This record gives sequence, C-alpha cells and structure tokens, in this order.
Amino acid sequence: MSDLREELRDGLNRFAVKHGDFVLASGARSTYYINVKEICLRGKYLRLIGELLWPMMAKLSPDAVGGMTMGADPIVSAVTMIAAENGVDCPALIVRREAKDHGTGRQIEGPFAPGMRVAVVEDVTTTGDSARRAAEAIINAGGQVAGVYSVMNREAGADKLFADLGWPFQHIFGLADLKI
Repeated sequence: MSDLREELRDGLNRFAVKHGDFVLASGARSTYYINVKEICLRGKYLRLIGELLWPMMAKLSPDAVGGMTMGADPIVSAVTMIAAENGVDCPALIVRREAKDHGTGRQIEGPFAPGMRVAVVEDVTTTGDSARRAAEAIINAGGQVAGVYSVMNREAGADKLFADLGWPFQHIFGLADLKI
C-alpha cells in the first residue's frame, strides 16, 4: 500500500468509521457507517483523496470531473486541483438532484458543455444509485461518462450496476481495507 493510501486509510479509520445501528441512504441497515465527509472536510485528507483519484481517472483523459452534491463537492474540487497541478485542465462540475427553478435553471453547475467526457465521483458507494443519478444528469445534458470513481466502496451492488451500464469503476478502498 502506498504511503498516501496508508495515510488516508488511517484517517478513515480514525475519523470516518462509526459503529452502531445505522440506516444507509440506500435504505439498508448496517452495524457500521463510513462518513467520508469527516475526512473530505479536512485539508490534509482531501488533498490525499485528490492525489489518489486523479491518477486513476487521468488514464481515461476526462474533460471534467463531477458528482452529485453534496458528497462529491469537495472531492471534485480536490481532483481538479491536483489535475491542474499536473498541467491538466479538468474542471469540476457539481450535479444538483434536480434543476434549479430560478436563475439559469441548470442541474449541472460549472463549465459543462455537451460532448464532455466526465469522470463521476462519489464519497461512499453502496448500491451506486447516487453516482448513477449524477451520470444520468450528465448524459441527459449531452455528456458522456468516462468512468465512476469512489473513495470507499461498500461492495453492495455498485460494481455490478456500473459494469452493466458499461462504466469503468474504480475506488481507493474496499471493505477489507478498513478496520470494520
């Protein structure tokens, strides 16, 4: 395991993994909860996320990186920053759950244009539904999905969903990587 990955894993175990009785966004119950926002909102760990995700997605040369607000918001910022530090213009996009009913009325915020190949990110992937909804908004606006990337894969169906949709899927951590 790389030093960056090991440092991020330590942060996840220290701040993000909670034990108890939880209801997940998917509706499933779990004896543990992984709140990746606890590390995404800490500069040190957010930089590590960007440094680990950007090389994964750079291989597919996306035109932009985006995801569903709010879990993806800090991650898209970190990735676009690391891409820029590596001389690549890969702007961040933020996908709303639905189009605004005022202003520009957009569902996708940022420099999106039809035809863009977008790397879709999410903090924790369980069933993959949140990333799928973000990807569908991008597709409906004329974009394409370059791939889907997650900090943490709970291994509860997302892999199969993305494979069935033909979208490459990579994550930094799976369940076996954490102390759960």
